[in-house]
Amino acid sequence: MLNVDLSNIWCSVTLPGLLENEQAIAAAHAALSDAEDADFFTWLDGAPDLTRLEKTARSIRDMAQVLVVVGDGGAVLGAQALLALLGGPRNGLEVRFAGSSLSTQAWQGLCERLEGRDFCVQAVGRDRLEIQAAVAFRGLRWLLERRYGTEKARERVFVATAPEDGVLRALSAAESYAAFNLPPMAGGCVSALSPAALLCLTAAGLDLAAVLAGAALARTAMEVRSFENPAWLYASARKILAEKGKTAEYLLTAEPDAWALCRWWQRLMARRCGPLGLLPAAAEIPAELASLWPLLHAPGAPLLETVLRFDPPAQKTAVEMDWKNIDGLNHLEGYTIDYVQEQAVAGFLQAGVDAGVPVITIDCGPLEAASAGALLYFFELSSALEAGLRGRAAVPQGAGAWHSHMRALLERREG
Repeated sequence: MLNVDLSNIWCSVTLPGLLENEQAIAAAHAALSDAEDADFFTWLDGAPDLTRLEKTARSIRDMAQVLVVVGDGGAVLGAQALLALLGGPRNGLEVRFAGSSLSTQAWQGLCERLEGRDFCVQAVGRDRLEIQAAVAFRGLRWLLERRYGTEKARERVFVATAPEDGVLRALSAAESYAAFNLPPMAGGCVSALSPAALLCLTAAGLDLAAVLAGAALARTAMEVRSFENPAWLYASARKILAEKGKTAEYLLTAEPDAWALCRWWQRLMARRCGPLGLLPAAAEIPAELASLWPLLHAPGAPLLETVLRFDPPAQKTAVEMDWKNIDGLNHLEGYTIDYVQEQAVAGFLQAGVDAGVPVITIDCGPLEAASAGALLYFFELSSALEAGLRGRAAVPQGAGAWHSHMRALLERREG
């Protein structure tokens, strides 16, 4: 099971201070899970019916060389994270993501990538797509219609949206697109573990059932209402450290394949924990240590560090020997690369402890489907618990002020 180690935060937090949060976090957990109308991941209680998703995934593979996933929410970022963590497509299908920007260059690059290649499109959104994703979806639908004709194009568009009425639901009905329900969770938000949002994983030949099974096992394990629950530990430690004057949290990983996960985590924590929470940032170690070292390990720095650790692969790779030894590294002969990585992370942790910087360590298990599902569930639960500790809704709704300003500017131009 995923494990959270707080042994390196006691420079800033006391055990009695941590335990003072017990009643509050228990109440936050009860609000998510125990109320009659609680909807936080209730769909994980039973095995989701994946038959239709698997059938659709086979159709996509038969029709297309590329699947373009359009959307800019947490569910789409979660799909990117899982694809990267699990090593990418296994069957030759290329999965591209669009709709996270309004970059003309990015759009033209995508069009060039699709030129001469068969493709399908999936749109993911709870109600409607954000403006950047909606613009991309319009353009992709036009490309499909130009290439395949209106009727055939409709067979290549798939929509994952909320079961109730909404813009995407109405669009899929009007155009006869295949539509899949996004199961609601706290506040009506879309989880990164929603099966319909992860159609791209199944199409890419990855084991979606194992991902969801891992999340379901984590849900059962993290129903424990005590500080034996790793989600309780993480949520409480983050809140206390913020109250102690910490303003930022760096999520650090030695696995390049976890970078998309870090981006998803940043969005999740910023949205859930609000203006009084920690500013989430991420970095790869040891790659970025040279530039970040003065910031990360400055005595008294107003930040904490959270280190993600994954089990090494079963197949080991040894450091190569060089008989000339010009680089002076022949003392590494006989060591494996993962052992060297382990010592690099250990050295980083010790340096943080020496500088008095609180460090949380999260041991995530192997880079495989079940543990990836458990990790995403852990972060979604712990962020919702921290929101409850702060008296916030687990999922705040509504667009930012920038959205209103942008609409006003566009409407002024139209007028």
